[in-house]
Amino acid sequence: MYSELLSVICVDGDPIEIPESQEELVVILLQCRRRIEGRSGTEGGVTAENLALELDHDRTLLRLCSAMGIDHDPHLFVNPQSERQRLEKSLRRCGIDFRTLGAERHAGV
Repeated sequence: MYSELLSVICVDGDPIEIPESQEELVVILLQCRRRIEGRSGTEGGVTAENLALELDHDRTLLRLCSAMGIDHDPHLFVNPQSERQRLEKSLRRCGIDFRTLGAERHAGV
């Protein structure tokens, strides 16, 4: 179900234009992560807002992978956590490591 929702969002286009530059996409992705982390523990279970935040994060992750030339497909998000890990591993090989990037750091891509 999640992969289908993500696929629809990615195929139908974005109502809000998202920049294509790698640097801006990294910043947007870090902002998405902060919003998700800020909501963790505040409400139990899956809520519409939590789902929207995750979809926004993964859409941006896919856009960044596209900008970096990394193979990606929203249909592979049947297990979102493992697909995120796979894509982040590919991004690390390209020099983008979200484990070391933080709100205080502004690293060039």
